[in-house]
Formats: sequence, C-alpha cells, structure tokens
Amino acid sequence: MASGLESYLLSVIAEPGRSGMAASGLRGFLGGLSALYDAGLDAYLTAETLGLRRRETLPVPVISIGNLTVGGTGKTPMTQFLCRRLKESGKRIAVLSRGHGGEGQSVRLVSDPEGDRLLTASEAGDEPVFLARTLSGIPVLVGKDRRQSGREALRRFNLDALVLDDGFQYWQLARDLDIVLLDARRPFDNGFSLPRGLLREARRHLARAGIIVVTRAGGLGETGRHSLLGKIFALTPAANVYFADHRAVGFASVSDLAAPPLPLNALRGKLVYAVSAIAQPSSFLHSLAQEAGVRIAGQEAWDDHHAFDAKQARTVQQAARQAEASAIVMTEKDAVKWPTAETDELPTYALRIEMVVENEAAFLADVLARIKLGV
Repeated sequence: MASGLESYLLSVIAEPGRSGMAASGLRGFLGGLSALYDAGLDAYLTAETLGLRRRETLPVPVISIGNLTVGGTGKTPMTQFLCRRLKESGKRIAVLSRGHGGEGQSVRLVSDPEGDRLLTASEAGDEPVFLARTLSGIPVLVGKDRRQSGREALRRFNLDALVLDDGFQYWQLARDLDIVLLDARRPFDNGFSLPRGLLREARRHLARAGIIVVTRAGGLGETGRHSLLGKIFALTPAANVYFADHRAVGFASVSDLAAPPLPLNALRGKLVYAVSAIAQPSSFLHSLAQEAGVRIAGQEAWDDHHAFDAKQARTVQQAARQAEASAIVMTEKDAVKWPTAETDELPTYALRIEMVVENEAAFLADVLARIKLGV
C-alpha cells in the first residue's frame, strides 16, 4: 500500500494542495527540481534534433502507445485493442514491453504466436504476461532495451509492424507513429513535470504525437470536449484526436483467464471484496459499482505493479469472509500475479475491461495510413 511519505507528497502537489508553510515551501523546492528536469530533457531532445544523438530505425513500422503522465491512462487496454484490430486486418505484429516488475533486463519471449506462454508475471512483469494471456497469436517480448527486443522479434517472426507498450518516453528507438493517451479527467495533471507534478515531460512535448486518444471520455460532455480539444490543438495542431472509454464486459475466473467470462450481470447486487494494485483504483471501483452493479463490502489497494504473495492472498480471503462477501474481484492485470492455488476459498474473479474507441473505423484507417500499411 502507498507509503505515508508518498501520500503526503501527493497531497502537497495536488491542486489546490495541502495548506501551510511547510507544504508551500516544499512545493517551491519541488518546482525548482521540475524546472531542472524539464531543462535536462530539453537538452537531451535538442541533441537529437541537431543530429548529435540518433535513434535506431528498424525495418518495419513501429507504433508507440504511451502517455504524458505518471499513472494509468489505459495504455494496456489500448495496446490490447489496437493489436486485436491490427491482427483482424491481417497484419502480423509483436508487442515490445519494458516488463516493469519482472526479473532481469535481457530480451525474453513471454509468449509466441502458437499461444505458448513461456514466462510468469514474476519473471516478465504483470502487464506483458497479461497481454500474452489475452492476445492470441501475437508474440510478446520484454527487455529493457527495446531496440534489441525489436531486432529479436524480427529475427524470430515474419512481422509487418511492432507495437511498443508505454513507449512515448523511450527515446532510443525511432517510431512511425506515437499514439498518446490523455485521461479526460486530468489530461495534464496539475501542469507540472516530475516531481512537482505527475507529468513525465512538459505538455508542450505532446507535439510529438501523431494521434491522441482521450480516454475515460464517457463522462465528458460537449462543452468539456470542446474545451479539451482547444487545449490539445494549441499544443499539437497536426495530430488527430479520438475519444475512447473503458467498458467492463464480464468476469473471468482468476484461475483460468482464457476461459469464457461470466456475463457482466453475473454478480449484480452481490457483496464483493475488491483487490487492486493499479495506478487508478478509483476507476476500478467505479466500474464494479456502476457498470457491474455489485456492492463493495471492502477493498485492499496496493501500489501499482505490487507482487502479491500467498500470505497477502490469505489475508484478503479472511477479510472478505469477515465482510460477508460472496466473491473477491480484482483487475485482470492483478490476476496474473495472484497465487490462486494456495488461497482460493471464495470464488475469485477478474473484471474484464476493454477499450472502446469512438469512430473506430476512422481510427484504425488513420493508424494504418500513418504507418503506410493500408487497410
């Protein structure tokens, strides 16, 4: 779970932020560090512009899916969505992931096109394993150096394109298209870069994006859309903007995520105990309550990418029974790390979430045109 220090820092940089001289002074100090961070990144990118540093170019188109802010904007569901649509259009692709939380930094194959899953979440990280389990026929590779993993993917497989999961800040590899996700609720957080805010880089860098997808846009009215579009086009007038939302579609068994899920209304009205280790647990709880119609008896929320152990799973089972819950529900990304064999006494499910993009056909045609593959 989030440490006390982390919680305090988040309360300081939030808007309007914690009051008091100490918090005000800390914001000033963090603001100075943010200015240094921005200056260092600008210097790095200027070296590329001047040709002093070059990105490696691979012989097939490379698509990056990323964001500007720390935290969940829906990169993994968007990666799922795009990979499935590209495959349906007949394109042969592979996913390259950093493998956050996995062991080692060398290039490793998480799954192959035949569906063989070769690594666990502890070995490769939760997101790559989740993608491997849910993207049938699409190889997933992990490695710190995605230039190497891209070359390895091309050596092993006959591919039309590569997809970088969380690649907007991966500078060493050239790409043909940067798709950047903005959360409709807080597209630019508080406007400051790390550590004064949660921007990974200044929002003016959004100009590098070719396509922008505003996620969680379901609650954004016409006035809100118009206002946000004005801010986006002021930063990157050449990009195309699409709106998308997360949609809950059912409940998968944690012990067999590949099996057909229960329908979304299967747990409607029932008490469930919620478990999450993601950047935006509030979104998960909202989907459970508003879309699936469950009653939440209690919850446990850990830091993003937290690796569960059997003791924690047993503690959750005990808490769920005490709360008289009829089931435990978690995210699919957490389900790939859950030690099911030793701990499942209550039914344990993963809420299946999919990305829904408005004007989907236009979005896919735009992607294919930009990477010059055609429909």
